[in-house]
Amino acid sequence: MRLRRAIQAAAILPALFAASACSGEPVDSDGKKPPATAKSTPGPADADTKAAAEAKRVGAMAPQALERVTLSGKTHGFEAKKVAEADIEAGRDMKADKSECQPLASLAGGFTHTPAVVVEHRALEPTEAKNATVGSMWLASHSEQNAKKVLAELRTSLKECPGGFKTLGLTYKSVKPVKASDLGDEAVGYRITNVIGKQKATMTYTVVRKDGVVAVFYGVNMLTPMDSAIPEAVVRAQVERLG
Repeated sequence: MRLRRAIQAAAILPALFAASACSGEPVDSDGKKPPATAKSTPGPADADTKAAAEAKRVGAMAPQALERVTLSGKTHGFEAKKVAEADIEAGRDMKADKSECQPLASLAGGFTHTPAVVVEHRALEPTEAKNATVGSMWLASHSEQNAKKVLAELRTSLKECPGGFKTLGLTYKSVKPVKASDLGDEAVGYRITNVIGKQKATMTYTVVRKDGVVAVFYGVNMLTPMDSAIPEAVVRAQVERLG
């Protein structure tokens, strides 16, 4: 049980660092937080309405449709769970110190570098005690043109950024392409190592495009890093739901 908790903590550690880096709040000169100002902020319903209109305009999958096709529950040895909005937003603005690495940095934060119309995130937790691979996945809804652009620029980034990059105080090293999935319309696979102090975590990404949806799968295995990819069966189960 302790080992499982340690593995799960290692998987979310980069997100926790991102959250702390993004959570600074302004203070007055006397060290106190300024009083909250009364202002109207858009609610979830407003955001969904706006995203639905944009999806219709560009021919992308709408928010409700994307949520319906996103994996939830148990499948092929993993359980897909909803992710807290605060944890998701922590990685939205991860900027690489090298512009050519930005597609990789954005994926490390849980988003595509070209903003999507809407994104659905899921944590992926193993259901078997002997499985040490944990991770996450997300579906990003784009126009088909933008989805193709995301994959093309990711391939370019892999070629131009083999030494890695830094973002929000995090260091990513040793970017290496791996065999891509044959699912969807096109796919990209790569492995990258995150360094936090003396701790290293090797992560494997599988990125699949189906029409205008970019599906990203991220896995980490602290015991056997080369086995960190989310299994093909899980990827297939998700891609098949996209039609």
